Amino acid sequence: MIAELNESNRPQFLAAVRGRPYFGDILPVHLAVFGRSGALMRFYVADGSAAVQLKGRSAVLCGTYDAEETGAFLRMQGVRYVNAGGAAPAGYSPLYALHNLVLAKAAAPPCPDAVRLTLDRAPAPAEVTDFMMRGEDDPGAWDNFYSELCTKLARGAAEVWAVRREGALVSTAGAYALSPDTAYLAAVETLEALRGQGIGGWLTGLLAADLAARGRRVALSCKKERLNFYHRLGFAAEDTVQRYALDGLPEEK
Repeated sequence: MIAELNESNRPQFLAAVRGRPYFGDILPVHLAVFGRSGALMRFYVADGSAAVQLKGRSAVLCGTYDAEETGAFLRMQGVRYVNAGGAAPAGYSPLYALHNLVLAKAAAPPCPDAVRLTLDRAPAPAEVTDFMMRGEDDPGAWDNFYSELCTKLARGAAEVWAVRREGALVSTAGAYALSPDTAYLAAVETLEALRGQGIGGWLTGLLAADLAARGRRVALSCKKERLNFYHRLGFAAEDTVQRYALDGLPEEK
């Protein structure tokens, strides 16, 4: 049985994700910020022991659940992609594994171009959204990203840094799920023309080291091809989360 989150089943939701890499880093933060609004995210409990978060056409699923019932529910909700720690929901197929990493030893590299690069610890949310959403063909993606980011920043649940070159934003990274004890990094992005020059690594290393120095567990998830990049910054592997796609969908962009 899948039930919408309420005060009585909220403890089951939190118990399902407690101590779980990735899930325990993001879902309690999202629940605290968006658990009552329902505008950007919705939350459910499946079979009394699994936590479900819906966000647009994506879902996060953690715990023990019935694959048939859960798959039918997700399809009915229009979910295309699922990040889950268990078996595939019915009607969904594996795409790739996301590797969960945690900062074991901060290793911020030197600035690759100290003359022309400057660090911005508080870029404007609209500018970050423009940078992250460039080329996005979903008409609602800009508004959703901006609204989520502004809400999190206002609640102290996110922190975004950027690198500028001659005033223009060229790279960004952020803790997009931030609590007093944890920081989940995401959206590490550098302009394509400047990739491979160490800018993203410098920014991410600085941010991760700063968050760790403030007493937070710093974590992130990435595809296999990005593991060496994050290992060089001092991150160590914990476990994996599977990315699933609705059967019949074309390859994810």
